[in-house]
Amino acid sequence: MNFSAMQQFLEDWDPSTRMYYENCVQNEARHPNTKPSWTFPSPFKPYAVATALARDAIAWGPQPRTLAELRMYALSWAIRSKPEWQRKLADPLILEKWRKEALEQQQDLPVSQQLTPNMVNYVLTELPAYARLSDEQSGIECGPFDAIWYSDRLIPEDIASRLRAAIAVLEDVPDDSKDWHPSSNDQVLDLVHPSLYCIVYGRTHMRKESSFTPITPPERDPEQTYASQAISEAFCWMPSDFLVDAVDGSVALVSPYINNLDPIRHKELYPLIEAAVSSFVPLFEKVLSQVNGKDQDLYHDATPGSGRIKVQPEFGTWAGFNYKFAGITVPCIWGGEEVKWRKGMTDEEYKKAEDEFPKIYPEAHEEYQGELEKTIVPYSLRGKTIQCIIKLANIHLTVEKPEYKGGSWHVEGMLNESIVASGIYYYDEENITESRLAFRVTTGAPVYHKQDDLLCTEILYGMKKRKGPCYQDLGSIVTSAGRALAWPNIYQHCVSPFRLADPTKPGHRKILAIFLVDPSIDPIPSATDIPPQQAEWAHDALDEARHNEGSTFSRLPPELLNLVSDRLPDTFMSRVEAEAYRLALMKERTAFVGVHGKELKHSYNMCEH
Repeated sequence: MNFSAMQQFLEDWDPSTRMYYENCVQNEARHPNTKPSWTFPSPFKPYAVATALARDAIAWGPQPRTLAELRMYALSWAIRSKPEWQRKLADPLILEKWRKEALEQQQDLPVSQQLTPNMVNYVLTELPAYARLSDEQSGIECGPFDAIWYSDRLIPEDIASRLRAAIAVLEDVPDDSKDWHPSSNDQVLDLVHPSLYCIVYGRTHMRKESSFTPITPPERDPEQTYASQAISEAFCWMPSDFLVDAVDGSVALVSPYINNLDPIRHKELYPLIEAAVSSFVPLFEKVLSQVNGKDQDLYHDATPGSGRIKVQPEFGTWAGFNYKFAGITVPCIWGGEEVKWRKGMTDEEYKKAEDEFPKIYPEAHEEYQGELEKTIVPYSLRGKTIQCIIKLANIHLTVEKPEYKGGSWHVEGMLNESIVASGIYYYDEENITESRLAFRVTTGAPVYHKQDDLLCTEILYGMKKRKGPCYQDLGSIVTSAGRALAWPNIYQHCVSPFRLADPTKPGHRKILAIFLVDPSIDPIPSATDIPPQQAEWAHDALDEARHNEGSTFSRLPPELLNLVSDRLPDTFMSRVEAEAYRLALMKERTAFVGVHGKELKHSYNMCEH
């Protein structure tokens, strides 16, 4: 419902509600009151959703999914994680075995947490739709939640083996030259990392027409105070530009180099990176097709659910509020009644009355009705120049350091980079236990519940605390060797801990990460217009020219050669300077992750509803 419609409705409401609405309007500077116009959602640009019941402020973001629906996702993913699940799906005996197992597993759960026969049947009848969305040739399939896609054979084996060999050259350096990521306990080895030789505003130069001038930071929008907090005025990662062929989807690097990957010393790696990006294009297209905000919404709109859970049939009213106006389709567990507190009633007595009071639990449609396909709005990258930030990193475990303790919950980059999707290719591992990548998403507060109705929000959404965080877990995926996956950057992700499988031997895991800049916005500064900043590259080139008998440099006297080497343009950075900027960038982004994490876990306060 737009604001004008809401205002018309509220004109007939009581003065106190209008007062709350006016307070909401005064708070618009923090969260905009209309849905954003961009094609793809950003984790750094939350927006408000106007509902009559958002009395403390305009409700921020989408309504949460019910736990019942999330459990249906989990059951579906458990089945689709089985080997050859699509072949087994065609066997009625196996299908009934899955049904029986799923229902038997509900028996020991509280009624409020059980999947009903309808829910189980819906999941089973939805599986053919997941199979139809899979791609046999590339192996691309849906992951644990909408817009998470993966493949175990995305990268052809000949490319994978050549990629491993070419990257090994980056690893084959003296120990004192290895770039262990700061604060990683010498476990994370950076081979190509965007934080090194990053864009430094006011220091990094960019080509503009016929000259090179320092890059200035993006302007902050005074009307978007939260988004402005997500803009760094100091640093930005540097992407490279890739052209996606309009006919066959193959990818060619447009920029003259990839940041931190020497195009001369490591030229063998460049066509392999192109091939990897080319393989990821259909994976990214799958992700973008489910977060394409032009025609539909994925966890970003006021409309709750995805069609799996039955809607409130008559909308009706509860506690004096109108379901339809509030944008609510999932009924409250109390229906039209609620537990009444009586004078002299103890907390224990009230709790017992709540437990014994009849409740309405969410229910699913009897079978799949086509909702999954409706979330797909095809989006093609063909014919476009896309911007990608490349990262190569290893995690090394030793007998002395046998465990990786896992990562933190985060999204990639800041608003400067405008990363819309992330892709990771786990190209090699040895002697490590299973590791997973977990996902979660921020939601709005459940806006339609009465004061202190903690039981209802716990049963429906898993939100157990007043002023508790508003996020929901979306599941996890095993990150086995050879697996490639991609997901939208609106989902936070976290690497789970893992350790040596055999504690007497070393082990490792190696990844290629590709961060896709939002293709629907104007390009950000890239390696196309920014000259390399690595002073060591220039020194190496001069040294090579010095020893090339056919070059002009080889005929210069040593004194003049040294003068040229000592007076490189100020567009270059020394390694010491670049590492200092990297530490400053990490410090800034560590602080931002903390602030942004709190914003993403914004709390709901039921006392004020």
